Amino acid sequence: MVTSTVYLDNISGISRLSGVDEHGNSWTQFEVDYFAEQDDGEGAICGEILTSGWMCLDGGEEICDEHVYEQE
Repeated sequence: MVTSTVYLDNISGISRLSGVDEHGNSWTQFEVDYFAEQDDGEGAICGEILTSGWMCLDGGEEICDEHVYEQE
């Protein structure tokens, strides 16, 4: 389970941003494509239904933008 906040380093990208958290997990932005019959996501922290947010490529958790911060 994801903690209450995910801090990302090395955020980069053009159309989709990606970054790495303090545990070395890779995260990327996502947006549900209803034309491709994708399902809405579910926030691992807040439980909200997500149509966009961040997905952990190393675990599959999804979180909303409000729980992602760029680490300085």
